[in-house]
Amino acid sequence: MRITLVRALGNNRRARIAFITLGFLLLGTTVLFAEAPVKKENVFKQVCSIEKRGFVNFVTTPGEFVSTFKIEKKDHPKAWPATYIPRVFTKMVTRFSSGAYDIAILPWYAPAMNDDRPLTRRFDMPDYVWQKD
Repeated sequence: MRITLVRALGNNRRARIAFITLGFLLLGTTVLFAEAPVKKENVFKQVCSIEKRGFVNFVTTPGEFVSTFKIEKKDHPKAWPATYIPRVFTKMVTRFSSGAYDIAILPWYAPAMNDDRPLTRRFDMPDYVWQKD
């Protein structure tokens, strides 16, 4: 390679400068492919936190009556009586299903797939009733 580079550049000095420049340019590429060390949570702690979130969502499902009332009254000041009942029903079913999912299915699935998102996040709802959208 050096011989072809010397022939292409015309003299030995230009070839050395080209090699040094190429070396400096390629030095940074190894850093780009390095993985950042991620501290993995203990599997037992991860399962316990998922179970806790499931039980809390399961128990606080009736709290959707109050939080949905506040949100609907603020978002739809004139139409909230018509939108409240379907929205509170949908949110309660979603929160209840998310709690059951967190308790029964997610602890077995999450450690293997590294995906511990609850169902509520997939429906653009907060993880808990008291959190804001």
